[in-house]
Amino acid sequence: MLKRTVLILLAALLLQACSAVRLAYNNADSLLYWRLDNYLDFSSEQAPRVRAELRQYQQWHRREQLPRYAETLRRIAPQLQGPLAPEQACALTEQIRQGLEATLDPAHWPLAWLPAELSEGQLQQLERKQARSNEEWRHKWMDAGAAELAQQRFDAALSRIEWLYGGLSSAQQGVLHAALATASVFDAARSLAERQRRQQQLVLALRQIRAERLAPEAARARLRVYMQQQLLGSPEPAEQRYQEALLAEGCAVFARVHNATTPAQRAKAQRSLLGWAEDFRALAAQAN
Repeated sequence: MLKRTVLILLAALLLQACSAVRLAYNNADSLLYWRLDNYLDFSSEQAPRVRAELRQYQQWHRREQLPRYAETLRRIAPQLQGPLAPEQACALTEQIRQGLEATLDPAHWPLAWLPAELSEGQLQQLERKQARSNEEWRHKWMDAGAAELAQQRFDAALSRIEWLYGGLSSAQQGVLHAALATASVFDAARSLAERQRRQQQLVLALRQIRAERLAPEAARARLRVYMQQQLLGSPEPAEQRYQEALLAEGCAVFARVHNATTPAQRAKAQRSLLGWAEDFRALAAQAN
């Protein structure tokens, strides 16, 4: 849950205008507290300790990780100047993943004491939130008709691409439509089942830590196993192949649209990445 929350916050930062990046990041500890509290409903004893550790974590992240993010964006920006093959698009994705490795490592996470101190009521609250989230996911991706689902995929992809390159022409939107119209390996029922399995494994790991009253370092070790087996790579070979196919499909769509952009649009994408890199360097300089 913490890993997913951190990624959501990082993604949100990257989707803002440059000045908003700095404002959002400077309030990230409060945003993260609010999201975690929404899932776990912290007790009056837990709340101040959680807030304090999130502030400390933000300072570590500001000092140690933001320069890494800036360097990653600086390396990626020139690669958007020319055409991209699908495998090159996937290589860009891998560079971003590597830039996030330390942030995703439980060894650096705060709140390692918390799982052992969660109440049964808090774990049940987490399960209820997961169930509601899954119902929303089901409604969006499984209850929609074929035409509605295709439009949702197009709208989501268009929003992400225009965020980076600026507005697409009707012809460029046609390229995106054509790329997405290709038969997709995406299986909503399978993806929902995997989503639920990972959530259940998270709750199981938290219950085990709580039942065994594991000390923080032992809890981090248990969470690292969960991350490696459930989030960073499925233990099931069939699921691994499915995730790899989804990634390859996404890379092919991105490369196809990128290759239809103009030099001016690619220059805009490069300026955006370099601007965010500068934001991250400026934020890192504010570390205590």
